[in-house]
Amino acid sequence: AKDGQLDACFELCGRLRSKGLEPSQVTYGILLDCCINQSQMDRAREVFDHMMQEGCAMNTVLYTTMIKGFARSEQVDEAMAIYERMRSDASGNVSPDVITFSILVKANCDAGRQKTAMGLLEAMMELRLSPDEGIFNSLIG
Repeated sequence: AKDGQLDACFELCGRLRSKGLEPSQVTYGILLDCCINQSQMDRAREVFDHMMQEGCAMNTVLYTTMIKGFARSEQVDEAMAIYERMRSDASGNVSPDVITFSILVKANCDAGRQKTAMGLLEAMMELRLSPDEGIFNSLIG
């Protein structure tokens, strides 16, 4: 994965599945990160959607990884859609963290959406999370 051999990673994952081994959250997280680092958000979306369809237990890191990818590729609406999906996760065990909010606040500020960024700050504080320096820098930048 670190060598940029994304196709080989997917091939290996397919071979493991054919032997009855299902990817874990960690495996999916690595695949998502690899797709994002190679600017292949369509492929990352496929992995994410597959995870959801297969009933993979989602966590904050997996959602935040997708949010990071969409933010990096300046697809702020998509990043916000993943955030909303995260907040409505039926398991009740998933919640955005400071990193999630930092990525979203910066992405929205960079896109000229200060009102949305301020709304994210309010949502963060409702969850009793303390904004960090990065969030404040994005908001005043």
